[in-house]
Amino acid sequence: MGPRILGDTAVSSPAMANYDAVLTEAGDYTEKYFKLRKLLGSVLASPLPPLPELIPKAVYPSVRPSLYLPLWDALQHLNEPVISSTPVNMESLPINAGNGQSYGFVLYETPVCAGGWLRANVRDTAQVFLNETHIGTLDGGNQNLHIPKVKGCQLLRILVENQGRVNYSWKIQDQRKGVTGPVTINSTPLEGFTIYSLEMKTSFFDRLRSAAWRPVSNSSVGPAFYLGTLQAGPSPRDTFLRLLDWSYGFVFINGRNLGRYWNIGPQQTLYLPGAWLHPEDNEIIVFERSKSGSSIQTTDKPKL
Repeated sequence: MGPRILGDTAVSSPAMANYDAVLTEAGDYTEKYFKLRKLLGSVLASPLPPLPELIPKAVYPSVRPSLYLPLWDALQHLNEPVISSTPVNMESLPINAGNGQSYGFVLYETPVCAGGWLRANVRDTAQVFLNETHIGTLDGGNQNLHIPKVKGCQLLRILVENQGRVNYSWKIQDQRKGVTGPVTINSTPLEGFTIYSLEMKTSFFDRLRSAAWRPVSNSSVGPAFYLGTLQAGPSPRDTFLRLLDWSYGFVFINGRNLGRYWNIGPQQTLYLPGAWLHPEDNEIIVFERSKSGSSIQTTDKPKL
């Protein structure tokens, strides 16, 4: 769901990239394909070859995640955090051999000892927490949030998501993600930040498997990782995942990022190529920002 730029506004696009294409991302024919075939057939001297067979799709048993891991418990499995007196945007983090971070999330932590009006310029969206309690959200159009009075000092946490990048226009050189300026409370700049890079690469999930996962319960809330197993049988085929009662997050298949889901739609399925699946058991990890669902379903047809 990388954004398109309309004036100064970023407008999200669907996670799938085949809108208005001749073939779908799964290689299926579209109405446009048949119209184009008819047009070409009307001007070519020789007949068109037969249509190739479509790749078969499968429906697998629903996956009910049995274990979850709160984000706060996963921090110890990340690379060493960056310590900075002031916030550092994603691209300027001294990681990846000096190349910064391109995608994913960044978590900023700093102690606060008083309430008041928090102001932070974030790109693109952020959840704000005191210790582990969610107190509000920030985005490009809303950079202010009231912080309730605190007893003693608590840990202010700002979890910022990079929701995508433009791939054209002059803004391609001007995009900075994460917290892109001072963080203040009542106009006083906060100092002393611990900054975690959450790129969620395959190596991170390799380490996460040794974490102390907890059994899923009705009280399980995000941000958290949810672990389940997709049984694909001896010969895996393409399928589509559907997270009906989940809220917002990402799906990882065997440590690879499949894509983002969002319950506001319009896209309601994620295409899962059979080539991504192992015979029999496959690991599914869902990173859910807020309310988790009960199961992950599969279907042989997309719902876009």
